[in-house]
Amino acid sequence: MQDLKDADSYMPDKAAVAGIEKAIADYNSARPEIYAACRRNSYLAMGGYALLAILVLYASSKMLGNGDGWGLVIGLLIVGGGALYSLIWAPMERHQEALRATLFPKIFSFIDDIRYERKSKPSFLAHVNSLKLASHTDAVNDDLIAGRHDGMAFELLETTLTRGSGRSKETVFKGLIFHCQMDKPFPGFLLAARRGNWFERTMTEMWRTGPTNDLLSGNAQLDETHQFSSDNFAAAQPILAGPLTSVLIWLGNQWPEGEARIALAEAHCYLLLSSKHNYFALPAMSDDISYDWHIRPLIRELVMALAMARAVRSLT
Repeated sequence: MQDLKDADSYMPDKAAVAGIEKAIADYNSARPEIYAACRRNSYLAMGGYALLAILVLYASSKMLGNGDGWGLVIGLLIVGGGALYSLIWAPMERHQEALRATLFPKIFSFIDDIRYERKSKPSFLAHVNSLKLASHTDAVNDDLIAGRHDGMAFELLETTLTRGSGRSKETVFKGLIFHCQMDKPFPGFLLAARRGNWFERTMTEMWRTGPTNDLLSGNAQLDETHQFSSDNFAAAQPILAGPLTSVLIWLGNQWPEGEARIALAEAHCYLLLSSKHNYFALPAMSDDISYDWHIRPLIRELVMALAMARAVRSLT
């Protein structure tokens, strides 16, 4: 398994760093004025909106009394307040989005044909849903980085997947989904994930027409903590007994933050890495950005994800 110590070899050269630092300096120079204006406008606009809301509630009390309709009035006021707040801070959001669009192709220049998007919906999410890797009804997508690295075309999405609505809404996955094509297609479907409520629910859905016949890796510790399932035992068993076991142990050491799920489905390979923090986050809009503190770690994190995906991709 490839070590991650060589992440520094992917860092931009001096000329690229100079361009990155120039973009950061421009951002930091303009940020305080934009931020102060947004904050000032938020105080004025939200204060005025609060007065308007009081007048609307007073008028509604005269019209509705104790009757129905209060829920709709309050709901509309909350939605309106949220829309107004977003509109006020839109200039600061656009300022940071412009920096992302400028920086990410530069700092990830080792990725060929790199494409960076935010809040897009890649088509592979539908496949993730149909395979029941993380059955969801809604997705809040953050960063998407796609391109080709050493011959491996990939898409890396940071997302939060949820199911249900209202009080019954639950988060089924939060973190990174890495999608790429297998070196050699797997004839069927193979899933590896930690045991627990998510996996048990998935297996119930997937195999509801028949029994769940679990595979065993032969590693007592992994078989206790993980569960493996496939619709092609003959093809899955050699992979599970050899390279998949090694990859899972390696992932456990390299990704201590959360759970790693692996799925092979014909030519498709999926690596789901759960995470509680924003993986490619920039600092809050109230703070300046530093190359050493904020940008270099982004490069190391992408290199880590690429190394993990490459190890999974080569399982067959």
